[in-house]
Amino acid sequence: LALASRLSTIDNIIINNPCLRTETMNQSPPHHSKTLFEKKDGVSLVATILSSSSSSSTSDDDDHDGIILTLYLHRHTEKNVINPTMISLLVQALHVIDTHPLLSHTNNKSLIITGIDHDDLKICKFFGNGLDLEWMMKASNNQSNTNGGAAAAAAVSAATKNENPTSRMIEMFNSQVLAKILTLPFRTVAAINGHCIGAGLFLALACDYRFMRTERGYIQWPEARLGMRLTKGFAELSKDKISDYAVLREGLLTAKRYTSREALAAGIIDGEYPLEELYSAAFRFAVEGLPEASDNPLEYFDPKAYTEMKMEIWCTSYRALKFGKVSDLPHSRI
Repeated sequence: LALASRLSTIDNIIINNPCLRTETMNQSPPHHSKTLFEKKDGVSLVATILSSSSSSSTSDDDDHDGIILTLYLHRHTEKNVINPTMISLLVQALHVIDTHPLLSHTNNKSLIITGIDHDDLKICKFFGNGLDLEWMMKASNNQSNTNGGAAAAAAVSAATKNENPTSRMIEMFNSQVLAKILTLPFRTVAAINGHCIGAGLFLALACDYRFMRTERGYIQWPEARLGMRLTKGFAELSKDKISDYAVLREGLLTAKRYTSREALAAGIIDGEYPLEELYSAAFRFAVEGLPEASDNPLEYFDPKAYTEMKMEIWCTSYRALKFGKVSDLPHSRI
């Protein structure tokens, strides 16, 4: 109820802002937006520049009321699986967030990560379908007739003993993507548009907040079903972000598939919405989280201190993601 009340307040901002009102409610990127990074059939980064002006565009992008960044995952034919190509694209997009002049000159920003395709909602079936099992099998030169899940589990098992392509891929994902998102100096929101499994779930858990579509899609830690261990980075991130031990036990040890309703009740996500409303809800919540938001401004906001605060809150998972190795023993301390 508290979340619904806060989002209602943000509705008023959108209703009174012609730059946002029509297109946000129709699930299209709001009017005054700029594409900062784009790879066809890959990843794109769009900046929505909020303005109190009634004009839909402005020549002075330094004069704004905040920037909402949206990191779109649209490798739909590959179900947004995590492989070296996806990781490289994510790293490039995160670098743009760090260095683009439009963004480096303001602290007043938030980030949404989603697999939504505004032009065709029907293809938005996956937020992230885990690690790329096919790539892992090829990288490990597995030529057996073993099914994909078992072969991938064998690849991860081998990675926990010796450095190999799979271990290097997971460590790059952990250290350069998850650890980075976990400690970004602004609000981060995952708009989970479909199935959110394994590495896709860890990407969502790295965000501060998670909203999920209703009716279709589920959240799952699939490791127990696939016969593989979590590895330290994924385990510590799960423990830091899931406060209810009973949920952690159920999710990890039974590989339960959570619907949006079940995930909300379990505290894995913070809200559920029909797909047509998901981006709007995430957008409104991102606006609310701007450091200079009128309802709850952070008067002396310092991005360095904000990042350090996140490191302090999620210290164990940050250390495991940033510095851990896939080969670290299950009982080791990072």
